[in-house]
Amino acid sequence: MTPTRKFGATAALFALALVCVGLAAATHRVWPLFVAWLPLLSVAWVLTRPEPGSAGPPEATPIEVASEES
Repeated sequence: MTPTRKFGATAALFALALVCVGLAAATHRVWPLFVAWLPLLSVAWVLTRPEPGSAGPPEATPIEVASEES
């Protein structure tokens, strides 16, 4: 997921949570407040997903490590 898509998804999920809070205020019901937690928890999942191709630096083989120590 590109950074732009992550930002867009995060904004959309926060907007959905705000809609739930607005619905609770308009209807004087409590259940939309509990539903509002679902998009907020999804934000953490969206933001912590690894980027494709960013698996980290390649592991050094023992031969490479031995030659670097010499």
